[in-house]
Amino acid sequence: MLSAEKANRRYFREAYRTGEHGWAVEEPNPCVLDYLEHIRRRIPGARVLDVGCGEGRHAIVAAQMGFQVTAMDFEPLALARARRFARNRKARGIAFRKASVFRMPFAEASFDVVLDCGCLHHQKKSDWPAYTASLLRVLKPGGFYVLNAFSPRFRYFRESRRPWHVAHGAYRRCFMRKEVAALFGRWFGILAMTEDRAANGGFWNVLMRRRSLE
Repeated sequence: MLSAEKANRRYFREAYRTGEHGWAVEEPNPCVLDYLEHIRRRIPGARVLDVGCGEGRHAIVAAQMGFQVTAMDFEPLALARARRFARNRKARGIAFRKASVFRMPFAEASFDVVLDCGCLHHQKKSDWPAYTASLLRVLKPGGFYVLNAFSPRFRYFRESRRPWHVAHGAYRRCFMRKEVAALFGRWFGILAMTEDRAANGGFWNVLMRRRSLE
């Protein structure tokens, strides 16, 4: 039986090969834009890491806002598409890196901001400690963490009694509000947390700031 990580790799390789999937390709999340603007006012030119960047919709807009951006994904086809979209939109200076969120090739405290729109909710609960440790290693004290993840209102979970789902081989998990606070509350203060309740919604949009002293 494939591990969740290997199953996810297979799913995303096919998704990016065909371009047939259910997430936005070019249009950034409005809440993420608001959070990035909030951060820009406090740390102009901040170093931003976009984990699981996909086609680069948030990496591109972050670069256009003046941030120093690294766009990271474990799927080469995603990075190829992201590079193409960046060229088409004349977004310059983005560093593209192939890597897993569990094995990020960056020095400690390399980034002022870590952006995750769609990575955490594909990780099993048993992998959350490794995810958090990896995040904390690369994010500076006082740095910002922007999270976009499934809530129980996402379509796969609305009629389900369990918080996880496997579709086309990919693992997906939704989060209760209290789970987000429990998972990150030791290290982060939650500055904003809203739930997208549109017809195709079902996402938490969360802005956190890492405490300077642990």
